[in-house]
Amino acid sequence: MHGAVPVRRLVLLARPGAGKTTQAALLARPLGVAHLSTGALLRDEAASGSSLGQLIAPVLERGDLVADELVVAVVAQHLEAAAAAGGYVLDGFPRYLAQDTALAERFPDAVGPQAAVLIDVPAEECRRRLLARAAFERRGDDTAGTIDHRLDLFENDLAPVIERYERRGLLVRVDGEADRNAVTGRILGRLGVP
Repeated sequence: MHGAVPVRRLVLLARPGAGKTTQAALLARPLGVAHLSTGALLRDEAASGSSLGQLIAPVLERGDLVADELVVAVVAQHLEAAAAAGGYVLDGFPRYLAQDTALAERFPDAVGPQAAVLIDVPAEECRRRLLARAAFERRGDDTAGTIDHRLDLFENDLAPVIERYERRGLLVRVDGEADRNAVTGRILGRLGVP
């Protein structure tokens, strides 16, 4: 799939609860690249007080979704820097086809993702994990109704993104039903990283 060129620019795709953020952090170290969490980038930008941050902060405070153009602007600046420094593992972006289109239009091949890793965990297992996390962490925002809504959004919004990466020959599917270190090993193996 990737020949002799090492994969150092990855997008992680997965249902909520599949372990995307955990895997991004675990993959960044052996790949020697930055872990870019879209949620953390948006929160940091909001806290920075920048003009962009001033637009994002009230949206985050309300718990609403940040507009695509703002998300793209924040992710873009970090993606360019990370690509120049050796690469990235990006999680939480793109969430929609429009975001993926903006990413593809904005970046040349030297910055855009070389692969999209789909961590495949069935919806029912993700639901179970999220409910367990909600009970353990006493999170009021992870109710059965909100979890089901987030899982539905994945099916409706992210499925076309996955299909697009598959058509471009960049999709790597990995079974995510194992302990986190085994899943990390599967991903690295599929990418040809020792």
